[in-house]
Amino acid sequence: MVNKIGRLTDAEEKELQLETKEAVELLVKNEKKGRKKVEELAACKNYFGREIIGKTAANSDKKEALAEIMKNMLDSRNYAKRATALFFFLYYYKDKPEEMIEIVSNYYDSIKWEAENIMDQFWKDYPQIMKANMLKWIESKDERKRSLSFHGLENFSTKDPHFVMEFITKIIDDESLEVQKKITHTLIQIARVRPAEVYPYIKELLKEADDRRVKTIWVSMKKLANSLKSSNQKDKNGDFALLTKNTIKDWRTDKNKRVHVMGDKLNHIIKNL
Repeated sequence: MVNKIGRLTDAEEKELQLETKEAVELLVKNEKKGRKKVEELAACKNYFGREIIGKTAANSDKKEALAEIMKNMLDSRNYAKRATALFFFLYYYKDKPEEMIEIVSNYYDSIKWEAENIMDQFWKDYPQIMKANMLKWIESKDERKRSLSFHGLENFSTKDPHFVMEFITKIIDDESLEVQKKITHTLIQIARVRPAEVYPYIKELLKEADDRRVKTIWVSMKKLANSLKSSNQKDKNGDFALLTKNTIKDWRTDKNKRVHVMGDKLNHIIKNL
């Protein structure tokens, strides 16, 4: 059993694969002993080890029998066992992403780290499916689920900035501090890469904003304006810098009070550039 933290060597990976295959074979010969061995392996303290164990089990010819064991382990008191079970179903349902999203939907809070990484990867692999499901998640009563719906969303910003901004528009007035942090982080990330698409949305959001929304937008825009003062040439030059400066200039003369007040405050940050 591998107990160290961090990446595994090839030899350690092969060792875990072999141990998992042996546990599966034992399960066929003696169900009680095999189940015990599977659970012992599932308690692996290494993140990458848990994935290898789960993947190897899911790819075995006894995966149907293992699915019942893994389903029970999703509710285990032991975090490592829950995480290994989650990885098992990630590969068990490799051709059925909707099924995996449903499992994450039910266990996201008890297997947080692995759930976040899966969500991040799914935004890259299954963007259309994630679009449909995450629009449902932001309607959840659980703020932790609404917050998780953002995880990995910024990776989608270059391909479809309009969807990301429509997504943010639907949840921008969320009362949860955790969700507000996700909103500001995502706004900052997407504005850096697609400012031409993002700033018009932000302007519209400002026009009818209450104090909470104004604060959310201010936190994001302040960070973006301050980045023009950094030593990073990527922030100081190019379309992002030019469009940010021009946007601030335009906002200062806008007829809407909230917009021009925001423009004045941002201009104070960049006026000496």
